[in-house]
Amino acid sequence: MKIVHVASEFAPWVRVGHLADVVGGVCAELARLGHEVSVFVPGYRQLLADPRTVHAELFSEHVLELGDTRVSAHTMRLPVAPNLTLYFVRRDESFDRTFPYGPPGGEYEDSDTRFLIFCKAVADALCRSETPVDVVHCHDWPTALLPLFLRVEERKRGISAAGRTVFSIHHPAFQGVYPRHTFSLTNLPEELFTPDALEFFGQINFLKGGLVFADALLASSAASAREIPGPAYAFGLEGVLARRSGDLRGLLTGLNYDEWNPATDQLLPANFHGEAMAGKAHCRESLRKGLNLYTSTLHGALIAAELPIMPTLGLGDPRELLREFREDTVLVLLGRSASAPMEPWRALAGARPGRVVLLENFEPGVLHRVLGGADLYLGTTRIEPSPHRAQRALCYGAVPVMPRTGGPTDVILDADAHPETGNGLLFDVSVEGWRDGLRRAQDLHHQPERCGAIRSRALSVDSSWKRFAPAYAQLYKDLA
Repeated sequence: MKIVHVASEFAPWVRVGHLADVVGGVCAELARLGHEVSVFVPGYRQLLADPRTVHAELFSEHVLELGDTRVSAHTMRLPVAPNLTLYFVRRDESFDRTFPYGPPGGEYEDSDTRFLIFCKAVADALCRSETPVDVVHCHDWPTALLPLFLRVEERKRGISAAGRTVFSIHHPAFQGVYPRHTFSLTNLPEELFTPDALEFFGQINFLKGGLVFADALLASSAASAREIPGPAYAFGLEGVLARRSGDLRGLLTGLNYDEWNPATDQLLPANFHGEAMAGKAHCRESLRKGLNLYTSTLHGALIAAELPIMPTLGLGDPRELLREFREDTVLVLLGRSASAPMEPWRALAGARPGRVVLLENFEPGVLHRVLGGADLYLGTTRIEPSPHRAQRALCYGAVPVMPRTGGPTDVILDADAHPETGNGLLFDVSVEGWRDGLRRAQDLHHQPERCGAIRSRALSVDSSWKRFAPAYAQLYKDLA
């Protein structure tokens, strides 16, 4: 099949968050399966700085309508692996910037026009291709208007550029909502600015466009597909999601084992796997010494947690959590100032030096080393659509202790409910549930034989794209 993915990130070329890993992983595996795969991304500065892009060739030039004006852009083509081709849209005024989305804590003021230009350029490029593609798979709000733009352009030109379109919702909280005047920049008919189409409380909602106009909708787990249409998870889009519920499916995303594999990970001080666990202990001791953790924590639980993009589970002052910690427990927190307020967590770390460590704006390798050394991984979010945090914890033997929602419920089997087969712990989505999860995690750590068995089962879980990509290929085939 000829498959096109369109995204604002693509690992390893353009990475900001987990989206890059999803797109990079599924595309690489689909290409290895023999499909002809293309990926379109914006021509960001970090991509242009890659020395490999000097070999890119011009694929198409674009003159695009943007309201009453016209803007130019061009698409470059670069084969990057067998059956895998990278296309990037160059318009340096829009994309050649320090940050792909905006400075820490915000976004660029022209984010709406940047991604309108990107989507229009991709639609034009697809319509100029010599042969149509079977599937165009778009990811998240920056690409959500492409299915509509593509069909509009096909009708204008009397051609068929793509068979079917798929739109993935990785997190429904991020929607790309902009003022009314942004709609005029789409050059779409006025009748599309209605509650049944793109209008959202008087504004334009990019994500809604993908939900309404794509042929098929995809969530990153079966549980997420069930949850997302509900009011607690839809963030105002429950109406359109209910109407499209028959077109919404859940397929698990996976991990790229070329990067996330403790048996081969060069970022770890020692390697390990389920049949050879000595390296895990070495990673733990290296992490303990490297972070100057309190010496009495030698045998206590070393718990890792990532601060969420969404607010935590309704906690007030995080220092209230101190009463939930045993004296020998250490909590290593990883956070980014662009994703969560840091002050409360700095106060928590300051109140318990050596036992609570906050790692801010960390380098990518830090997460590998923390997971490699951690005994347990504690979830911190109310909504967890993707399984990726749980999968990474399982893969690195940091027993996951996660909310009973979305992606985690599709990959974690609670060890209290399933003593013989459980590979982690699930807790109820509430403040009390989180507290209970923390208590159960610490209790588990002090049962070394039981904890070791659970860790062994965690390490045996296959979360690779080799396992999951065939289901994506089957979805595309079913749609054709």
